Amino acid sequence: MPQLITALLVALLVVLIIMIIKTLQFKPNQKVVDPSPPLDLNEKRIIESLKAMIRFKTVSYVDKRKEDPKPFELFKSYLVKRYPWIETHAKLEYLGDRGILIHLKGSTQEAPLVLMSHYDVVPKNGTWAYDAFLGDVIDDRVYGRGALDTKGTLCSIMEAVHHHIEQKTPLKRDLYLAFGGDEEIRGGSADMIVEHLRAQGIQPAMVLDEGGAIVEGMFPGVAKPIAVIGTAEKGFMAVTLKAHDAGGHASTPPKESAITLLANAITRLNDRQLFPVKRNLVMDQMFDTLGRHSDGFMMRMIFANLWLTFPLVRFLSKRKGGQLLAMLKTTQAFTMMQGSEAINVLPSEASIGINYRIIVGEDGAHVETKIRQALSDLPIEVIVDYTTDPTTVSHDDKTYDKLTQTIRKIWPDVITTPYLMMAATDSRYYHKISQHVYRFSAMPLSQEEFAMIHAANESIHVDNLINTVRFYVQLIEDFN
Repeated sequence: MPQLITALLVALLVVLIIMIIKTLQFKPNQKVVDPSPPLDLNEKRIIESLKAMIRFKTVSYVDKRKEDPKPFELFKSYLVKRYPWIETHAKLEYLGDRGILIHLKGSTQEAPLVLMSHYDVVPKNGTWAYDAFLGDVIDDRVYGRGALDTKGTLCSIMEAVHHHIEQKTPLKRDLYLAFGGDEEIRGGSADMIVEHLRAQGIQPAMVLDEGGAIVEGMFPGVAKPIAVIGTAEKGFMAVTLKAHDAGGHASTPPKESAITLLANAITRLNDRQLFPVKRNLVMDQMFDTLGRHSDGFMMRMIFANLWLTFPLVRFLSKRKGGQLLAMLKTTQAFTMMQGSEAINVLPSEASIGINYRIIVGEDGAHVETKIRQALSDLPIEVIVDYTTDPTTVSHDDKTYDKLTQTIRKIWPDVITTPYLMMAATDSRYYHKISQHVYRFSAMPLSQEEFAMIHAANESIHVDNLINTVRFYVQLIEDFN
């Protein structure tokens, strides 16, 4: 027994020494990047462009009867009028009703750069202090629906290209500007654009869409602002559970009804841990990057030794919840419930909608199997309404490094890191033609600003707008 105890103590000491050595070697490896020099931009023009774009009420609806197609057509016309180089220096194509593809030809055969955005917006929603489509500057912020999501980005891309053309700097590689008008309703514009590019054998060197931003306080022990770059996107799955019963008058209720049967299914799915917290490639990359910048030795030790410490990370993520937990597991959210339309009537059918966001490494088939197994002994109908599997993970290589250097030329103090995008974007289609699809909204965003997206009083600070244009000017130059 003493020998066994001694052996265990020696083994523990060896493990501790290994962990300490790995922690001491776990240092930031981000290269120093010189800031971009000052850029003479026409700030008044940029602000006026976004103000005008916001005023087009390009609200998309799944139910087309609610939609007004006229603002979408007027928006397209505005782009051509505001940026005459579209007709003189580029090729303009419309794909379907809403897809816009602008192609600027380069002088070489190098793989092209694709810059993405979308010009449709969600409905007004909530109580606004001013008209949701006002498009004016209030307290140094351009105010109105789409300012952040994502007419601000679209405007910045167009103004950056406008500046580039004014400077008469020739393009070496082709540049594609791809804008969808139905992103908010998971429409087909982006897929049509991708199929159009694929039919021509085009494989972009890089695709950049909306996604992560520059944030603070998102990682334990890291005080610096962090630029999170989505290298992959979680899958999306919509499931409906239905329970059936004879229905009847509420004055003589049976022991079991459609509602109670459905409640049993909901409780079971809610209580069982069908989708555990697990490691995935993107989060390992994120932990490896940000863990090196953590101020505390113990925190660095945890992230330097995930081979041993991941159970602790799993525990902490469950305690903390929020984004960290969501990036480490497939999530399940109960959303739309329907039953009787009258208080005194038992429904013959009750249903609940469930939204799953699927982690990298799992897929829709796996999720469906788990659901059906959990409910196999209950008289519940499981209907899979819609599934999009997680995207592949874009490469963390020289192309990614070039993107991070561009970011740090505009925001020198940030730490850049890969990130798992939890929302769905049009960029998911581009993984079919490129291994370098990234999601980054080029601006610092506070928690309050994040809360404006799809909510009331959406607006963008004019400084953020101007710096986003600076970013795209630098990006075109760096990839030229």
